[in-house]
Amino acid sequence: MNTYLNEITSKPVNTVDGKIVYKIPAGAMCGNGDLGVVFDNDENDLIIHISKCDFWKFVSGARKDGGIKTVGNLRIGNVDLSEYNIKQYFDKGLLECKFGNTEIEFFVAPENFICFEIKVNESDVFPKVDVEAPDTCGSQNSSFEENGVKCCTRKFCGEEVVRETGVAVCLKMLETSVKDGVKTTRYCISVVTNFDSDEYTNKAVDMALDCDYNEAKAKTQEKWEKFFSASKVTLEDKEIESFYNSSLYHLAGCMGNKEFPPGLFGNFVTDDFFPWAGDYHMNYNYEAPYYCVCSSNHPELFYGYMAPINDMKGEAKRFAKMFGCKGYAFPVSFGPKALDVYSQAHCKEHGILFLGQKSHAAYACVIPLMHWFSTYDKEYALENYYDFVLNVSAFWEDYLVKEKGRYVIKGDAAHEIPYYRGKEFKYITHFGQVNTVNAINSLGLVKMMFNGVYDMAKELGLNPEKYDLWEDIIENLSDFPTFIKKGKKCFRYSKFGIRWRNDNTVGLQHIYPASQIGLSSDEKLLKIARNTYFINDRRLDDNGSNSYLPAGARIGVDPDFLIEGIHQNIKEFALPNRLFRHHGGGIEHLTTIPATINEMLMQSHQGVIRIFPCWNKKSDALFKNLRADGAFLVSAELKEERVISLKIKSLKGRNCTVQCPDIKSVLRKSDNAQIPCNRTGDTVSFETRAEEEYILI
Repeated sequence: MNTYLNEITSKPVNTVDGKIVYKIPAGAMCGNGDLGVVFDNDENDLIIHISKCDFWKFVSGARKDGGIKTVGNLRIGNVDLSEYNIKQYFDKGLLECKFGNTEIEFFVAPENFICFEIKVNESDVFPKVDVEAPDTCGSQNSSFEENGVKCCTRKFCGEEVVRETGVAVCLKMLETSVKDGVKTTRYCISVVTNFDSDEYTNKAVDMALDCDYNEAKAKTQEKWEKFFSASKVTLEDKEIESFYNSSLYHLAGCMGNKEFPPGLFGNFVTDDFFPWAGDYHMNYNYEAPYYCVCSSNHPELFYGYMAPINDMKGEAKRFAKMFGCKGYAFPVSFGPKALDVYSQAHCKEHGILFLGQKSHAAYACVIPLMHWFSTYDKEYALENYYDFVLNVSAFWEDYLVKEKGRYVIKGDAAHEIPYYRGKEFKYITHFGQVNTVNAINSLGLVKMMFNGVYDMAKELGLNPEKYDLWEDIIENLSDFPTFIKKGKKCFRYSKFGIRWRNDNTVGLQHIYPASQIGLSSDEKLLKIARNTYFINDRRLDDNGSNSYLPAGARIGVDPDFLIEGIHQNIKEFALPNRLFRHHGGGIEHLTTIPATINEMLMQSHQGVIRIFPCWNKKSDALFKNLRADGAFLVSAELKEERVISLKIKSLKGRNCTVQCPDIKSVLRKSDNAQIPCNRTGDTVSFETRAEEEYILI
């Protein structure tokens, strides 16, 4: 089975009983990290929606008509859609389509070209090809033709728009040939915004005129072959392996613009009216798609993550002052370039959508700290995120209350509180949530953040005046609250306030992604974690499966339970294009399968690299170049219930600790020298050199 191939055999369906379902597109997709396309159709024509990460309408205030907008549509007429077949080749970035007697090859090239080739019998009516731009949400549109190029422009400007945006979409027929009675015509579409060039229209026209189809195709295939060569997972379960690959493909398809990373729906929007304006939600939605990128050895997908966060620094300082603190605090959501989607006059917290939560900025630290621990890239951290994490820690230094020697979090809700949304909500209804003490997710996130900033500061030789305070907070932050539920000791959502909810996974996010409990933790703590995990089955939770399933691997639950949960998600929520139709957002659940499988195959978050720590050893598996904390690339093979191969490449020359019962010795590959190591049971520790590979089995 080719696990880099997906076949779609019917037209996309976005309705149930004639009603539009939740707006996650079902049609075939491809993207280059900035530009994305989605296949669709109306009664007569094939329609291909085009969107781009940086084309937004910048309107301030919550619940306005701002947000990410579509760029335009490619419309292809005279195509028989009664016979429908599209093959998605992930490792080539290529779509091969067959509609009746019409064949179409389609790809999105790295240089923001959309290229396609149409083949029909010479005797048949040739499909009609055109581009168009929607005129919704008050956009100013125009079109013209020049030197064989059809150009459509779309612009948002005017008094209510705080930042003008414009885009040009240019279509050009490149060449036509006839061979053996088959007519072949090639086209390109260039897409340029004002963030790419002030002269975006002229640039788009010039790009279309200069496009070389064969060169663009070669670069596209080279890009995706390189992407999938960075790491590899091979499983007996080919359905899961295939979804593992397709999930990484779709994530990479929208994580390429370093100034405009993907919001809730990435660059796969099909109209101007996607929920929540497609913004950056900071209480897990924005972060979730990145859970798997470092462990999958794709740290390059992280490179746009910090842009909107760093753009918000000025506002973050203002918000922190609202709570009497230094440093940074975040509202529940915002847009790129510090776009205000959080101001709402009747909000009871300073007219800002905090929704009772103070943890949003701490949550934003999860992904840069994953990047830090897996790369130890000092220069990159100093340039991109040390200052942010430092300032978030400054907020919590002020916000925490020390009582009887322990640090306590007050007035920070575990879940969003509707009370804060407007004047119609009554305080008494939400008294417990408003006065929350020690929300469990915040405890996990804050401890993660202080551990991370302390480690970074020591590695960078910065802020030694903070070390004693940070050590004190790490050592004396309040314990995770617990209570008895169904006769078992479990984690409680807060010490005072909400006790429990049967939806979402907030009560487990201190385990994952905050990484505060794992297989090295105290057995009593692990037992409480497992009790909590199984109080109710949340594998199909549409706001939390992306953390529930990896959390299970972190605490060592039955691996078959997790594999079954992955299959349930595929069965219940997977669309023909390999997106998942969940409530929480369009791309966040793409992380579910790779993040879970990576944690089942290899863990490293507690300073020990564990090989197949949560895996049914009767199922053969192989992985290459999964990235471990400490900046190591790990490759291993499990066969007939034994680890028969284990190799570790050290990227930064740090000490390496590995747990695996099959390790006999440690050899340095470059000179075949046996390396001295300390052995304790199944665990070995040894010194490494940067850029050296070590063979352990």
